[in-house]
Amino acid sequence: MLESGDVLLLSGELGSGKTTLVRGLSRGLEVEHGVKSPSFAIHLEYPGRITLHHLDLYRIGDPRDLDELGLDDIFGRDGVSAVEWGDRLGDLSPVWAVRVRIDDLAAECRKISVSGPVQTVKRLAHAAGLEVDRG
Repeated sequence: MLESGDVLLLSGELGSGKTTLVRGLSRGLEVEHGVKSPSFAIHLEYPGRITLHHLDLYRIGDPRDLDELGLDDIFGRDGVSAVEWGDRLGDLSPVWAVRVRIDDLAAECRKISVSGPVQTVKRLAHAAGLEVDRG
């Protein structure tokens, strides 16, 4: 149910499952080739039913380091953007972004919290068969 222009800012500890979530998103977007962690490339683009922009900001220490990346050309245009370590965007975070927090509770047990614009969160929750907790 992701739409072109959606931006997902993923956060969680190292190994919590951010890249695994992006791999699942890629299947839903009908990306033909496997998704790999873009830690060294920062931004990888995958064609599919909807283009997937996969960004990994693990190595970014200061949001000003992103000036040359051209985020305005990536976010909100053609495709879905999934940003690992999205909290590192700081003030560069799009206001319409959906924030997905993954907490590793135990072996193979994760808690996923989603927040963002109400209409977008409702659309995604409905597609997943979940209810929105406005608390």
